[in-house]
Amino acid sequence: MDQVSNVFHEGELAVQKMTGSDLIASRVGRVIRSTIDPAAIYFIAEQPMMVVATQDENGYVWPSLILSEKGFIKVSSPNTITVDLTKIRSSKEDVLYKNLEANSAIGTLYIELATRRRFRVNGTAHIEHTSLAINVNEAYGNCPKYIQRRTVPEASTSDPKSTSITGIKLTATEKSMISNADTFFIASQSNENKLDASHRGGASGFVEILSDDTLKIPDYPGNNMYNSLGNIAQNSKMGLLFLNFETGETLQLIGEGTLLFNQQSDEDDEKTGGTGRYWEFRPQKWIRTTRHHLGNWQYIDASPFNP
Repeated sequence: MDQVSNVFHEGELAVQKMTGSDLIASRVGRVIRSTIDPAAIYFIAEQPMMVVATQDENGYVWPSLILSEKGFIKVSSPNTITVDLTKIRSSKEDVLYKNLEANSAIGTLYIELATRRRFRVNGTAHIEHTSLAINVNEAYGNCPKYIQRRTVPEASTSDPKSTSITGIKLTATEKSMISNADTFFIASQSNENKLDASHRGGASGFVEILSDDTLKIPDYPGNNMYNSLGNIAQNSKMGLLFLNFETGETLQLIGEGTLLFNQQSDEDDEKTGGTGRYWEFRPQKWIRTTRHHLGNWQYIDASPFNP
């Protein structure tokens, strides 16, 4: 296991300093390695889902959800992950395939909602015939905070027959998915073309939709590394992914993110879990996919850390 040198870029370092977390981050950052920890290899290989961040030809980063049965992910070495594309049981028309033709950078998240375990791997990728080959540059685990426990639906052998529509202005349907969400995923990037896929969670309704359709999201206390917020500070082009866990519908959005710190009212203190920090997202384009996958996720319980 080799530790990555200079694990944090200038955006992450700036946010760490702004929040007074730079000393803590320097210690926590030691978990970031250039290879996958042997203890995480089995965990990754057992996952039936992964979240992927890829960059389109215009420089925006899209988050995508891939679902299958256990075994579709192989960790052939601490440096290499292989995904069997023939076993995917979710939409095969996702933008990630086209994006990888334009840019090989990738961010991946392996998350087991039922146990609140998650592991991130960032690097480069390319498609080889029926496989997605990922070369590891960064690998590290994350804390279990703010994850609502759910069981992943069993992968169906049937084609979900997905259909997608694209828009610019949010309609009532997209707003409902966002305002009712207790979970979503982020795709962000640094100026060095390092992509990252991450999770955000909270009580249903924790994402606020402002009058101009800007999304306002609280930043709860976390691991003090500020990977996503550091990316936003450096490169505002990012994406969000929301799910309807009852219908298998997904909503992918790309747009611009900005940081909003030092919000110190009593209401802000309550909404942010005491940090006084938010970040905002201004949607510019969205893709909503019905029947992205088949099956109903089973809700277990909410995170005890949710404010």
